[in-house]
Amino acid sequence: MAEMEGSDAFENEKEEYAGRLYGIMEREVYYMCLNCGYKISKKELDQYRSMICPKCGYRIFIKLRAPPTLVNPRKVYAE
Repeated sequence: MAEMEGSDAFENEKEEYAGRLYGIMEREVYYMCLNCGYKISKKELDQYRSMICPKCGYRIFIKLRAPPTLVNPRKVYAE
């Protein structure tokens, strides 16, 4: 029974860290329709059979990039 409790704890921890790589949470990926400018997430887009804009039916999207997260770069001094 003690082994079962340990494996259950491991499974819970495994689910908690799902989607993380080295402790970094994944960001949601967004796309924008070139025709109408409608922004849609990757999860919403996966619901459709092919990549079609739900507003206008256009099939060309731009992948929106996240803003840079580097706020204060470290200063490195040469010796």
